[in-house]
Amino acid sequence: MDGSFGFKVSKVTAENKFVKYFWAIIGSFFKKISGAINRFFGQRVRNRISRKGKVEPNKIFFQTFQGDYTCNPKYITEELLKQGVDAHIVWAGRKRSIRTPGAFPYGIKTVDMYSYEMMQEMATAKIIITNSVEYQKRKLPIKQNQVVFQTWHGSLGIKRFDKGHNNGKAWVKAAEYNGKIADYCISNSTFENDVYRESFWDKSEILEYGHPRNDILVNPIDEETQKKIAEIKDGLGIAKDAKVVLYGPTFRDAHNFDCYNIKPDVLFEALEERFGGEWVLMTRYHPTVRKLGTGFGNKRVINVSSYPDIQELMLVADIAITDYSSWIYDFMLTRKPGFIFATDIEKYDNERGFYFRLDSTPFPVATTPGSLARKVKAFDAEKYAADLEKFLEDKGCFEDGQASKRTVEKIKEILEQAKNEPQTDKQAKRK
Repeated sequence: MDGSFGFKVSKVTAENKFVKYFWAIIGSFFKKISGAINRFFGQRVRNRISRKGKVEPNKIFFQTFQGDYTCNPKYITEELLKQGVDAHIVWAGRKRSIRTPGAFPYGIKTVDMYSYEMMQEMATAKIIITNSVEYQKRKLPIKQNQVVFQTWHGSLGIKRFDKGHNNGKAWVKAAEYNGKIADYCISNSTFENDVYRESFWDKSEILEYGHPRNDILVNPIDEETQKKIAEIKDGLGIAKDAKVVLYGPTFRDAHNFDCYNIKPDVLFEALEERFGGEWVLMTRYHPTVRKLGTGFGNKRVINVSSYPDIQELMLVADIAITDYSSWIYDFMLTRKPGFIFATDIEKYDNERGFYFRLDSTPFPVATTPGSLARKVKAFDAEKYAADLEKFLEDKGCFEDGQASKRTVEKIKEILEQAKNEPQTDKQAKRK
């Protein structure tokens, strides 16, 4: 009966199911149509911005997929500022980041990611520097007299991201376009050279400089760096003499995160038994799922998912733990202990695929909290050190702490040449 007579209608009729299914189909159809219309007109606006924008010979545009002041673009910017290079620097960032006081250096112009203003700044920059392909999901035609640097955001990473191993169609299209427009790719190893060539950047020139973001991990810890470590610890509320383990797993394409089941108390007991001291666990989740991070209900666990620069967290960390994320292959340059905690190896391998086997890395591999604790207790520092050096040698790593300087020298060379270039070229770079 009708609910107005006081009876609760609990039976779902076939008609109700049909109506819901019908409107779901209609809604999906209109969503696709509106999306197509939006893309159609959006692309025409971006084409118009590109045609109208005149390239400024000393403007450098930076962008990271994180939307923060971080990764290789950050450390290139730091070196530009340190050397006092005469350049107009523009950064695109997410709103929360660019509205945070002190998040970007004084004197740098910031614009909202994917805004009309961002597209205008890109269209008029002599040099565009990015660590991803995300910004080209909204394709902006690049002119012949613009120069594009691809720095990437991983190094020696295990995860495959080439076309055959990536389910994101929009991402793959953006990567294919970036491969056409990128003039330079910055690499830190012969392994990474091959990854660039075999994925999307077969025509870009590879600059074997090392990664600017890794300079602080490779160079010796001096007084200035020690002071920085102390400031970071203090800002995070970590005691000066506390030991720190950084846990940073990668995302899952299937959005199933049950695998993040590290047990802090079990881990702390193992760390204290093997390495001594009082430990704190920093958890850092991938930017695409940064809201997921929790402290596991433990006061000794700190969620640092919103901390913009993982390189600085690596400086602070005494030990690193991940599953398949490439950041640990940066961390290994510190020569500090690292571990793999991967509960879904077989499933993830089927989902994304690996460039090499986890057990071929220097890192002890665990698949349960208990096995991770046992690996920590049994850690062999001498074997780890030998395996680490062999791994870096096998991958042809050439990090030496001078990547930022090399990159800035290349930028200065381009800016100097730009002073005498004609500014009339409106033709797209490559189609």
